[in-house]
Amino acid sequence: MNGQLTFSRRIKEEIALSEHDAREKKAILSGFVRYSGTLSLLPQVGLRFTTSCSPAAKLAFSSIKELYGVQPKLTFTKELRLNKATLYHVEVNEKAAEILEDLEIMKDFSPMVSTNKFLNDTDFHGFLMGCFLASGQISSPAKGHYYCEIVFNEEKEADRVLIKLQSFSGETTMNFKKIVRRGKYVLYLKQSDQISVFLGYIGAVNMMMEYESKRLERDFFNNENRLDICAQANYSKALKKGQQDLEDIATLENMYGEVYFTEKAALLRKLRKENPDASYSELSLLAQRLGVTITKSGVVHIFRKFHLDAEKLKDR
Repeated sequence: MNGQLTFSRRIKEEIALSEHDAREKKAILSGFVRYSGTLSLLPQVGLRFTTSCSPAAKLAFSSIKELYGVQPKLTFTKELRLNKATLYHVEVNEKAAEILEDLEIMKDFSPMVSTNKFLNDTDFHGFLMGCFLASGQISSPAKGHYYCEIVFNEEKEADRVLIKLQSFSGETTMNFKKIVRRGKYVLYLKQSDQISVFLGYIGAVNMMMEYESKRLERDFFNNENRLDICAQANYSKALKKGQQDLEDIATLENMYGEVYFTEKAALLRKLRKENPDASYSELSLLAQRLGVTITKSGVVHIFRKFHLDAEKLKDR
């Protein structure tokens, strides 16, 4: 089944299935419930949050039960369209208002935009885990398109998180940017090495190792392909140049015969005929092996003279 899961889903499963202490669970809940929860007022104040990641739903369920001494309800439904995924719903009908206030999400039924409680160095990574569980995505490195994003509902919240993320430096640099998409505020990251740092920071160590392995493997093959393409281009260029040299040599031979060619020019004429696809550097090396010292620039100079003289003959 894991082979069928998206890369992002597997990251979320690793986070949700890892061990977390009580303090970290509260920080995770603050980020997770904030972006996946809805509040109902009738017939009583209730909280309901939804996710397609079952381990995330179970983590939220057990954390609410453990931290607040209430008995949530866990249910699931099937989507009727698209891929008909299973959606998991956690409902809390006890202490909902108290829980929302403690998680700095809502107080007296008004949103609490401030998340200062969870932006300290100790709690921020847990809060970020929760945000990613609710609205984060990372593209598979196997596709060669490196992209990480977290979506926020409020610009002030996105800005607070962005400032915190951009405060990291050195080996933990995560240079996130912000864009607006369909009324949502998206923090995104495109540098592949920094996405690895992000994965490590939110505790997805195994997925970070896999990400790095696939990224390096793909980059290696891309570099190999680039070298192959470059080599092919250089070969094609040398072959085309060689054909031009042979045409120029034939023109000069027909008009002047052997008398035109000096000792070095005669040697290069012979080497070019024997090696029509050789580069000028390779012709220089071949000449040196035969005991004649001539640099690449010397080779270029002689063949340029061949071409200029041949062109003059054609213009007559």
